[in-house]
Parts: sequence; C-alpha cells; structure tokens
Amino acid sequence: MPKRPARTRKPRHDASYKSFFARRRTVADTLRGAGRDLARHLDLSTLQRMPASFVTERLGQRHADMLWRLRTADGGWAYLLVLLEFQSTIDRRMALRMTDYTVRILRGLDASALGPAGEYPPILPIVVYNGERRWNAATDIGDLFPPVAKELLGYLPRHRYLVIDLQALDPSRLPLDNVLAIIAKFEQASSPERLAELVTALPGWLEGTGETELASRFRVWVTLVLARRFGVAGRELERRIRNEEEADMTLMERARKWGEEREREWLAKGRQEGIERGRRELVRRLVARRFGRGAGENIAPILAGISDADRLAEVAADVFECGSVDELVDRFRNA
Repeated sequence: MPKRPARTRKPRHDASYKSFFARRRTVADTLRGAGRDLARHLDLSTLQRMPASFVTERLGQRHADMLWRLRTADGGWAYLLVLLEFQSTIDRRMALRMTDYTVRILRGLDASALGPAGEYPPILPIVVYNGERRWNAATDIGDLFPPVAKELLGYLPRHRYLVIDLQALDPSRLPLDNVLAIIAKFEQASSPERLAELVTALPGWLEGTGETELASRFRVWVTLVLARRFGVAGRELERRIRNEEEADMTLMERARKWGEEREREWLAKGRQEGIERGRRELVRRLVARRFGRGAGENIAPILAGISDADRLAEVAADVFECGSVDELVDRFRNA
C-alpha cells in the first residue's frame, strides 16, 4: 500500500499576527523597545513600507509587507527586513538565511537607491521569534564557521541580525503603550484567565498609541491563536471574547461620551441609588480595563466616597488621560 503522506503541523500563527508588523507604529515600537541603541541613529518618523511587489519578487510571498526603509540620522536611507519566525524549533542556520535575504534585497535595488559613489544602503535584518525555547542560534554568519588561523579570519563573511525573543522580553521595562510590549504580554500569558485580563486591559493601552483599530486585530489573534493553547479553557475564553466584544466596545463608547461631553441621559432612568452605584461601577470597570483588574479593585473604596455626578464624570475623563493608576489616585486625592 502506498504510504500515507505525513501530516504537516499547522503553524502557531495567522495573518492577524503578521498584520501587526505591517503597521508603522509596531515597527517603530519594535526598534524603540528592542533596538534602543540602534533607534538613536534612525529617524522613525520616516518609516515607509516597501511595495509588496518588490519584496515578493526577491524574497517570496511569505515576506510581503515585511520590508521597510527609513532615514538615518545623517540623512541617508536604511532598510529594515522584519522576519517573523513562528517555528517551535530554532533554525541553526538563520544567520545564513538572513544573509541570503539581505543579498537578494541589495541586488534588487536600482541606482536611485544607491549613494553618490554607488554605495549600498545598510540593511538591518530583524527576527521576531515566539517559540517556547530561548533563541540560541548564532546571530552572525561568521559564527557558523569553525575556528581558523588568524590569517584567514579576514576572509570569513560577517553579517549579523537582531533577534527579538518575545518570551524573553521584559514588557515591564517598556512603556505601557509600546505595541511590542503589548504583544509580548499576550505571548507570555500562562493561563486563559491571564489572557482574559489582558483582553480587558487592551483598549486602555491602545488609547495611548493612537492605534485603536489594533484592538480588533488583537482580539482576532487571541481568539484564533492564543486561546487554543489552553484546550477546553481556551475555547471557553474564545467564546466569551466573541460574545462580549460588541458589548464591551459599546461600554467604552458610552463611557467616553459621558466623561468628555458630560452626556448622562442614558443614566436618567431607575432609582437614584442604583444610578449612583452604576456610575461608580462604570468608572471602576474603566480603571480595570485600562490598568488591570487589581487596579479596579483597589480604586473601588475611593470611588465609594464619590456620589456627585459631575465629579464622577471628571474621574471618567481622568481615566483616559492618566498614564498610570498612581497618577489617577493622585488626582483623586488632590481634588
């Protein structure tokens, strides 16, 4: 009998993950967060994504939307090749692959991309890795060769790439609104309960980035990819996210309108005691969504002492303006 073809393991990602790195803000935050020394020499405001046709002709469809260019501090151009590496096993020859990709890009540049004397622009290859094991492959192609006599060293190729190991990244060392830090928090979630907390806090984090439409991409990513890591519990989380998504966004829209425009007609019905309780609960949920469940619980005793509708509306607006729960508490106390 003919042998049955071997099953190919499904990748641990989908297009939603790739779409993060097709956005300028994510690429800029990646350089700010993981390539800080490099970022000082780059003008991140000039980031431009290269046409997909240029990339696919040289690197194949897998790398579409992954090549960027930007100005350097001295006014020249540099190129960024962002390669997403989702495999669970580490590619020991990644340095060779990245060298190959870099050469293909250089060969594809036309004369207008070269310097006045025909110099090639620098290319920074970046590998974003989300496997469970720590990345330990060589990051320089020169390290793939055995030791040689010093007279031969100058003839060995040298080419490095920057690796970003999402499991090893410390999100606490990055700003709350750094997109790379947010991605790392989700990757490092150890339980469906932790994932649920992150989903709750996500809209607040994204407020500071100006990339609120990323919320839908994160939710797709969580429901299609991350939740499935946890079996039955993960599938239950997936259903919960799908069911609550529309209601949660409606809550945020209502709260923003109330906090910024002092529109409270939607609270006009019901007993006064219930209305006040509802207002306080709304603000507590906003705090929990922005800064985490623990922050919402800690703020509840303070909110219990506020009954004035105008004061609560001011607090709701403060939730969106403050960068941390400590700053929010300080505003409470000063008021």
